Amino acid sequence: MDSAKPGGNLDDRELVARARTGDRDAFGLLVTRYQKMVFALAHRMTGSSAEADDVLQTCFLNAYRQIHAFRGEASFKTWLYGIALNECRLLHRRSARLVALEAAPDPVAPSVGVHALDRMVLRKLVARLPEKQRAALILRVCDDLPFREIGELIDCSEVAAKVNYFHAVKKLRGWIVPEAETEGSAS
Repeated sequence: MDSAKPGGNLDDRELVARARTGDRDAFGLLVTRYQKMVFALAHRMTGSSAEADDVLQTCFLNAYRQIHAFRGEASFKTWLYGIALNECRLLHRRSARLVALEAAPDPVAPSVGVHALDRMVLRKLVARLPEKQRAALILRVCDDLPFREIGELIDCSEVAAKVNYFHAVKKLRGWIVPEAETEGSAS
């Protein structure tokens, strides 16, 4: 058995087919295979380990309940990402965290000559992005998903996913690079 991948040689389709017949061990292998990925996505979207844990649990509970609705048009991983993103959206709506983020003082970008952004500053900047831009950026940069899949996950076309990604990058650059530097590079 391949120890690098939970479930060894069994691919997702086989595990899903077994889970549909009530095989809890097969679904458990899917959970083991994807729980770190779902937690990481949820943590990047929410900025909180506790909220990411909530999203993780709800995501897999919903996946288990809806396993019969999985049509296999996209990969199981993509389907699971969709459930996780929906849970993140619901969590944001319930807790009204977006309002709290807007009320928080803007993080200060490092001055010229500082080597790298502090992770907390970068997280706060990413959290300020509109939801679709934030999701497109995270799914592309952190999870290396193609724009086609990103579009499916954020409920838009592939082109719109690219546009959301590039707007996110442009906003982050604008927040990070001081205006004087931007003007100086234009001349």
